[in-house]
Amino acid sequence: RAQPADAQPLRRVVALLELALVAGLAWLVVVAPRRPRVGQLLFLMVTGFLLVNKVDSPQYVLWLVPLAVLARPRWRPFLAWQAAEALLLLSRFYFFVANDKPGQGIDIAWFFAAVLLRDAVLVWIMGQVVRDVLRPERDVVRRDGVDDPAGGVLDGAPDRALA
Repeated sequence: RAQPADAQPLRRVVALLELALVAGLAWLVVVAPRRPRVGQLLFLMVTGFLLVNKVDSPQYVLWLVPLAVLARPRWRPFLAWQAAEALLLLSRFYFFVANDKPGQGIDIAWFFAAVLLRDAVLVWIMGQVVRDVLRPERDVVRRDGVDDPAGGVLDGAPDRALA
């Protein structure tokens, strides 16, 4: 089916952002002092994809829950993110009410504010995961000498320098 002409630039921007995300992850893997854990890389990849994608759906959060737990098993960031998701879900529904019944619900600006808050929390968690990759001694999973419990065949694999 034909796409509207004005959708083409947005599709190109999204594609470039996704390529930049993949390149950034590849760079992170190369510069990391230890091989990053699989959960960390999957969380960064899926979260980055969801943040730059032009479509957002409430069920996408279900993709991230197990990955967030594997990437950074800490309660405070996880609960902050879930609070932002709950606020976003409520604001989405109240915005839909305003569409159906003018004068009720909330304005689109409140919905966009909730989206920006949720995105900011996700970017903050992504930053913490990147920090854990670059400083593995801060990684809660590796603190006790564990390598990558969710890594499958990569668990215990030797780290190899590319230089």
